[in-house]
Amino acid sequence: MNTLQTVGAIGVLLGACNWASAAPILSISSQGATAAASAEQDFLDAAHTGYLTETFDDNSFYTVGSQAGTITSSVGVGAFTSAVPGSGGLCDSGPYNCNGGLAVLNAGASPFSGRYSVSGDNWLDSMDARQMVISPATGFNAMGFYMTDPNDAGGRLSIGGFDFSFNDIFGSALGNGRVFYVSLYDAAGLGDVSIFSNNPDDGYGIDNITVANVTEPGTLALFALGLLGIGLSLSRKSKRNR
Repeated sequence: MNTLQTVGAIGVLLGACNWASAAPILSISSQGATAAASAEQDFLDAAHTGYLTETFDDNSFYTVGSQAGTITSSVGVGAFTSAVPGSGGLCDSGPYNCNGGLAVLNAGASPFSGRYSVSGDNWLDSMDARQMVISPATGFNAMGFYMTDPNDAGGRLSIGGFDFSFNDIFGSALGNGRVFYVSLYDAAGLGDVSIFSNNPDDGYGIDNITVANVTEPGTLALFALGLLGIGLSLSRKSKRNR
């Protein structure tokens, strides 16, 4: 279904729930560099003064190719943790070890295809972690970032207790090298965001991650994905209670 059809279906399911605004609101750009860059610009245009953007290009702070369980942003955006490592893939090739954690990579240091920087030379690589946790700095209600090569084999985003399937937000069976811009808003303030991969040898790159304060989004597409999170959560709870 396209976005407008999804809105209609979920609106009928949930009705006019006065608690719907409690859900995190997630927006995904169309695939491709042009669409992703446009979505990033829209996000930055909506950001209030004082936002922070991490490009991972400060080579005086980051050592390219060096792995760590937790990598802290050089500009104060937050921290990134490999909560559950991958196994058995290219993260165990060359100098790398899947259990070694995340890494800031560039084209020369990467063992992977399809992951790349969208500005400068470097990006943050999941190193095929089964679960990566983004812990944003406090005091912000919105976050946006580029994601390269997502959903080769499925996964999900978990935000504020709501799960968003990769197949639902990116489309299924994607090939290498796809790029999207992901943005999210939580009126209660940002908490941890977990990115799960279904396979232990599948990963993605993250770049240009921004934390900001924005006025509550009001577009139909953003609200639709927020409702989708509620719908999926209610569906899981209903199944557990049967």
